[in-house]
Amino acid sequence: MKMHLLCVVLYLVVGAADSTLTSQYYKNLIHQRTAEAQEYELPKTSEEFRAGVDSDQINDFGSFDFVIVGAGAAGAVMATRLSEVADWKVLLLEAGGEEDDFNNIPAMFTFLQFSEMNWGYYTIPQTRCCQGMKDKKCIIPRGKLIGGSSAINVLMYVRGNPKDYDKWAELGNPGWSYEDVLPYFIKSENSQIDGDEGYHGKGGFWNVEYALPPSEIFPNFVDGNDELNASIVDYNGRNQIGAAKTQLNTKRGRRQSTGSAFLDNARKRKNLTVVTKALVTKINIDPESKVARGVEFVRQDQKYTVAATKEVIVSGGAINSPQLLMLSGIGPKDHLEELGIEVVADLPVGKNLLEHPLFPGLIFRTNYTIPTSNMEEAVEQYLDGMGPLSNPLNIDGIGFIHTGKTPSEVPTVEYLYIPPDGSNKSILSKTYNYNDDLTYNFLDKSNSSSDMTIYLTLLHEKSTGQITLQSTDPIDFPNIDLNMFAESEDVDNLIEGIEFVLNLTKTEAFRKIDAQLLNIPICADSEKYSKPFWECVIRQMTMTIYHPCGTTAMGPDETTSVVDSNLKVHGIDKLRVVDAGVFPSTISGHTNAPTVMVAEKISDVIKSDYGVNNIY
Repeated sequence: MKMHLLCVVLYLVVGAADSTLTSQYYKNLIHQRTAEAQEYELPKTSEEFRAGVDSDQINDFGSFDFVIVGAGAAGAVMATRLSEVADWKVLLLEAGGEEDDFNNIPAMFTFLQFSEMNWGYYTIPQTRCCQGMKDKKCIIPRGKLIGGSSAINVLMYVRGNPKDYDKWAELGNPGWSYEDVLPYFIKSENSQIDGDEGYHGKGGFWNVEYALPPSEIFPNFVDGNDELNASIVDYNGRNQIGAAKTQLNTKRGRRQSTGSAFLDNARKRKNLTVVTKALVTKINIDPESKVARGVEFVRQDQKYTVAATKEVIVSGGAINSPQLLMLSGIGPKDHLEELGIEVVADLPVGKNLLEHPLFPGLIFRTNYTIPTSNMEEAVEQYLDGMGPLSNPLNIDGIGFIHTGKTPSEVPTVEYLYIPPDGSNKSILSKTYNYNDDLTYNFLDKSNSSSDMTIYLTLLHEKSTGQITLQSTDPIDFPNIDLNMFAESEDVDNLIEGIEFVLNLTKTEAFRKIDAQLLNIPICADSEKYSKPFWECVIRQMTMTIYHPCGTTAMGPDETTSVVDSNLKVHGIDKLRVVDAGVFPSTISGHTNAPTVMVAEKISDVIKSDYGVNNIY
């Protein structure tokens, strides 16, 4: 009996010591990495691969059935599902490195943007948007690591509207209606929420849960929406128009990227090879037969070629995939010929760049002050699966409205409710890339302990941008032209969204916390809060919510699309593109969940194409 008690005491003491060590580890980690992010300068090229790109010697990396380029939201899922076939050898190539304990902390996502986990992209100088940014450039974070952008994003699980996918089918893409794709959303999901029956999955790889605990003023958001007759909904379920608590891809408060959710277990399979720090520079295509034979890549100052006996699958994302295709001779003929690239296939690669403009200018001072806490308390809560570190940006609520005169069940604007969280906002000026005027006279005037923010996202912009090559050197970043607000309708819809939010904050629920709009100290030539004022402010302050898509769109017409409905590149055999670039039109949600759905669906298409039956 005494021995038993002694063992219990020792267990408790050792457990407490382990907990203290873990808590101290995380406090040190957060302190170190956030400090590094403040000093970090984003790269202007992929110069770390220069020696390999310039090498004259090409090494043979062997042969695989499938070579997948990019281990991001789609690539990690593709590698997981294709390697389920025991007879298939699968190679996954990723330009970045591995995830770590820091990127798994959801609240650290802004700091991840200033690290080696982000490619470092900016737009070219813009004329209609990003006018309040340094050099009139918007920042375009893209994940450069296992899990891709799903490893550095805000983790919101937002599928979009059923009619979004019905539209894909109507555009000439059979098999992509909502009825077709819903089973693939359900397949991935391990839902912990009380959602609409028949719309959510249990037992999938990808966890979906709420951040805990909710803000003390989350009920004000719910009640305010109720006063405006906005229903409380499961926006991934039966109806999307309305408001709700935010669903997140976290598991017990920790990030679940596609790397940790899908790929971690698959990497134990002997038929899957994952190579990190490997930049793919070219797809090897036979110019006569128009067949993809494999790829070239560089790693550790060496150049390699690898063969793909079945298919090359490009999953680099809506920016990197177009760059690789164009470097390989697949793209707009005039653009490739201008750069001296031999044209293998004349396709509109890089065209139709679609985004979700994000307006972050609505900050409200309240009479509510968040209870003070310290990092030690926050870390202890995180280790228990909850608290401020488990909620990226503290986006507690989300809502959807349809703007315009014609009623519709498809939303045009999303609003994101961010209560005070007391966090350090010093990184925000780098995140927004705001110029000194907006930084000093707007951002620096906010108080994270008492101010709430409501972001607005335009879900279906009419304006389109494009991706083009800067040069034939794969080290050089591509040119990114967002071209947001080229169409006046986009501005009008966002202004209507602003008016909705201002009305929301005038409800009795928000008057209880005395929500008052923080002064926006620009566009003084226009009458304050007039339509010209808001248009000026929108063009100055709007960034993006980091949802590029559409640049390798699927469709039946080779003049307007790059891949067919099975995501095979038009005119090229054994080559597919599987990522958000294939979206033919925008969605009423965030791109992460639909990208995973696309990868799940095409994995099954590929298995069907090859008649497989030998599954692990």
